[in-house]
Amino acid sequence: MPRGIMVDTGTFNRLSAIEQDEYQRYSSRFVRSVLKSDATDGYDFEKKYRVKNVEGAWCLSKPESNEPFAGITVNSKAVIEALLTDAVQNYGR
Repeated sequence: MPRGIMVDTGTFNRLSAIEQDEYQRYSSRFVRSVLKSDATDGYDFEKKYRVKNVEGAWCLSKPESNEPFAGITVNSKAVIEALLTDAVQNYGR
């Protein structure tokens, strides 16, 4: 697994090569944004943000909104789920 990837290896390895590239493209920005978010830890982040498909792109957003968290939209549901897993597993530890 490439350096700088925080999500567990099982989650990362289940992604296709294209999905791994997409994950890596957004991972650093996503982590920085999670740390600046209104969540207190990974559990709280998961409660506040949901995986959504908005106009054909996958993102995380609050249930009452379609605004993509940190402006991040991806092509693969698996990628946004991996980013969410990263936040849940690592934020607040």
